[in-house]
Amino acid sequence: MEPKITVKEDYILVEPEEGAAFREIRRGIARLIYVPEIRDKNDIWVFRKGLEKLSPDDLYKLRDIIKEIHPKDSKAIKTALVVESAVQSSLEKAFVQIAEDLPHEFKVYSNLQDAEAWIMS
Repeated sequence: MEPKITVKEDYILVEPEEGAAFREIRRGIARLIYVPEIRDKNDIWVFRKGLEKLSPDDLYKLRDIIKEIHPKDSKAIKTALVVESAVQSSLEKAFVQIAEDLPHEFKVYSNLQDAEAWIMS
């Protein structure tokens, strides 16, 4: 399934289905390219469950996909990743390190409110 994408006033909210795996995340990244606001708004991804299915190789593949399709003229410079479990947090923190060479910053949060505060600052 494709993730739900909602364009909010201050950011783009991406909500993959529970149990999201590499394929669904890749689809979400690809769909974002067709959202006109992607160039101007930062994004928040909320993962409810399922990231445990990602492998370290998947994290590198996701980084490469983002690097390839991220708009060069984008004003969006932040992506917040909201996760619920310790395993998810570990995977996302590993991705943040892997993604250091991407054109924008990634941070991991355990709740949407903190992610929103960072995205809007």
